[in-house]
Amino acid sequence: MHGTLRLPRYALAHQVVYLRLASTVTPKSATAQPTDRNVPPPNPPRGAKKIDLKPGPVKPSTLRVDSIPSRRPSQDSASLSYYRPPRHNTPPKRVETSLNALALAKQDINSAIERGVLEPIPKDATPFKRFTHQVFQLLKFYFRGLKSINTHRKQAAAIAARARSGGALPSRAEQRFIGMYRRDVLKLIPFVIIVTIAEELIPFIALYAPGMLPSTCILPGQRDRIASRARNKQLIALLNHRSVFEAICKEAKQSGFVPVQKISNPGAVCSILGLPSWGPTTLNAWRIRRHLNTVAMDDERLRYEGCGRHLTIPELEEALVERGMIPESEYPSVDAMRAHLNWWLDSAEVLPEGANLVSRRLLMLGLIGSQK
Repeated sequence: MHGTLRLPRYALAHQVVYLRLASTVTPKSATAQPTDRNVPPPNPPRGAKKIDLKPGPVKPSTLRVDSIPSRRPSQDSASLSYYRPPRHNTPPKRVETSLNALALAKQDINSAIERGVLEPIPKDATPFKRFTHQVFQLLKFYFRGLKSINTHRKQAAAIAARARSGGALPSRAEQRFIGMYRRDVLKLIPFVIIVTIAEELIPFIALYAPGMLPSTCILPGQRDRIASRARNKQLIALLNHRSVFEAICKEAKQSGFVPVQKISNPGAVCSILGLPSWGPTTLNAWRIRRHLNTVAMDDERLRYEGCGRHLTIPELEEALVERGMIPESEYPSVDAMRAHLNWWLDSAEVLPEGANLVSRRLLMLGLIGSQK
């Protein structure tokens, strides 16, 4: 009975469909014609070669010595051989310290006069006038340095206000400028007290405690000597603690990263990074975490701004030293330093499973320190 009722309904449905097909006229706007302007271009054939505008090396899942790419298409043949950590096989040259603090102060003053930082001493000046002239010039130099800190305060505030108002975000150079200003502010009050009470102690501070001086109150000769002493300390740590960094590489041979708590001597890692190494193990581990987290943020900025393509020679040297990579010579080439920096950025970008920003970079410091 159900079958007899269903047949007429299906027949009626077929008739409705036939009538619909016969009477319905599709409007022109409903169907896209070949000449329609809104038609997207046809898809390219699957066999077409894809053009990569920014070629780069294939990054390995774990960082090993034999897994580092041997070629970088974005580099020329002159810098390919430097796509690795810097290597040092000879101990550093000893920084000349035979002069006492007063002799070094005179040397720094003469160097500043030659570079035009301080005004020269009059030729017909008496010994007393020479002394008073030098003291007056140093006071002027320190006063200008303190005024520069106030100028930097206004510039840092302007950068922050621009970002808060929806303007351009701070660039890497601006962020580093703000960080330098904040460090100078912390040193400002002790420095003002020293200049007011005992200005003659400043050469001793520059020699034995350079970290107490604001960046705007350092003479060129003092700055060069501070950089040379810091470079030598890092090289000595690199050569004296090679077994520590070899153990780091061995620990991370399979996983591709090393947790901080697995390091046997965190003080050696602090030394190669240019950080203070005194204190207990927990304090050194905290220094390592804080520094490498800061370096990781700086790595992102460098990648965003062209991987250091526009950095000057002093900026490249500073970036390498902050990552534990001491240039191979006192006057390295720009291509070599950029290749070292690119090696770091490419290797740090790969995060194996279970790794974090700090543990990955600890393995890279192991490769740097072991001279692989």
